[in-house]
Amino acid sequence: MYAANTRRSLLRFTLLLGVWACSSPRAVAHAFQPTSVPPLVDVPVWSMATLNGDGTTNFNILTYATPVSIRPDRLYSLGLYKETLSYQNFCRDRKCVLQLLTAEHIPLVRLLGGRSGRDVDKERECAEISDDVAFGLQELGSSDLPKVLPGCAHYLLLSASGDIVDGGSHDIAICKVDEMLLPSQDYVANTSSVDYLSTGRLRELGIITEQGRIAD
Repeated sequence: MYAANTRRSLLRFTLLLGVWACSSPRAVAHAFQPTSVPPLVDVPVWSMATLNGDGTTNFNILTYATPVSIRPDRLYSLGLYKETLSYQNFCRDRKCVLQLLTAEHIPLVRLLGGRSGRDVDKERECAEISDDVAFGLQELGSSDLPKVLPGCAHYLLLSASGDIVDGGSHDIAICKVDEMLLPSQDYVANTSSVDYLSTGRLRELGIITEQGRIAD
């Protein structure tokens, strides 16, 4: 008798569980489909400053920059597009200054990310970008470092740690953060914003495409 009652109880429990599972949203099967579109995430917009062979400064736009470790050294991973002067400079000197851009740098994005330093002097062009916006470059106090754009939210002085890894269209560089700098308090007090610029904002403005390229 006990065994029969136990079997009936288990049967009722199993039926109730089946009804609950069928009615629960968690049990709904999801259909999947392949896609060629990666996740459209909002990431910071950086500019990497490097030294050209003649000692002038070159800039690019960099969105493949990610912190990957904090101890014993603070490390960043950079994805560097191979067909650029910035890539050539970095591979030669194995160092750069990573600048976290703000909304004030939006007028520079097409210049820095859409034109090659082999074709245009970006150091000079930054000061002539428009009649009412000029970005005179600032020095970091050492002739072996590139100049930097004023008013960035953050500056990271990076040096390559280990070999640069072939990643196809981009190479991957793991970099040690040698120094971190902020704009002066006087500058912050007299500027509209030092909030960092993001890819989402550039997409809203139509400056970059969903693939992250400079729009035509």
